Amino acid sequence: MTNKQFKQEARKHQVEFKINDDKIKITAERHQFVKVTNWKTKEVKTVPVPNMLLWEDRKDSDGGYRILYSGFRKDITEKIDNRQKTDPSPSFSIMVTDLLRSEHIPYNLFEPMNYDLKSATNLFNQILGKNKIKKINDILIEYKEKNEKGENGLKDVTAFDVFVDYVTLNGNRGGIGIEVKYTEKEYLLKKGTKEWKETYDEISGLIHLADNYWNQSFKSRWFKIEYIEDVDDLISHKAKEHVVSNQYRQIWRNHILGASMVLDGSLSEFTTLTIYPEGNGHFNKLLWDKYKDKLTVNGSRTFKHLTYEELFQMIRECFNGSKIKDSDNWVDYLERRY
Repeated sequence: MTNKQFKQEARKHQVEFKINDDKIKITAERHQFVKVTNWKTKEVKTVPVPNMLLWEDRKDSDGGYRILYSGFRKDITEKIDNRQKTDPSPSFSIMVTDLLRSEHIPYNLFEPMNYDLKSATNLFNQILGKNKIKKINDILIEYKEKNEKGENGLKDVTAFDVFVDYVTLNGNRGGIGIEVKYTEKEYLLKKGTKEWKETYDEISGLIHLADNYWNQSFKSRWFKIEYIEDVDDLISHKAKEHVVSNQYRQIWRNHILGASMVLDGSLSEFTTLTIYPEGNGHFNKLLWDKYKDKLTVNGSRTFKHLTYEELFQMIRECFNGSKIKDSDNWVDYLERRY
């Protein structure tokens, strides 16, 4: 499917889930309406958004967010609410009402694993393809490690959707930075924004990495030099295949956020992992092959990707007999929901 087709199918699926799942019980008529502006005509229309819960429907009778799996809903809701008090998220209202967006998915996929870190260790060793993890310390949602100035290693807003903090076999600290996608594809970069200024020259408009991006990309030795160096022709093949081009930029930024943690000594090893549905046409074999081609041999060892379908099967195998209550129902829910 094209990304547009997949998004249409995913929206339909989430609306059906909202109506039919016995843990939600929200009728088709109860949804949000939003104002949309036609950027050409400037006409403003109010349109229904069936995949968005009304704000008053966001919680069930026990006070848990309906967007979460019922088996862990109460505890995860408490974590989300506590986080909102100390580190509020600008996408919070979307996360707890929009069934189609991916912001809530890390909570359903990975937060329950904190209840059985032994099984989670088996899972992530299987994902990494070798027995590298001695034990997992924590699985953290929407995480970026900050220095004494309150900045991450890139000095920007990049954060991991999920960060697996683990102990290596030789007792050092390792990490897996996970990006979770659903219907998303690449995003366009608006000229003049902070990110644009850090990836393009302000005067010429040509590709040029600012120090906060260049240092991590170059010093990590994970990227072939031709894909991170300056570009003097924006319509060239070199520009289209640069790490800052739309289709690669977010994958690369998450990758170098992990590189910054290795370079500053916070981690001894790091792997970037992207999770996405098989049906999302943007994240296809060609994209992954072309991104991997930009990496050195050492860089390739730090790069992984998995479909939801592959991950769910791995979870089912590794958490078989888990001490997590209702673990089978949890995986059934993930497969049914996404």
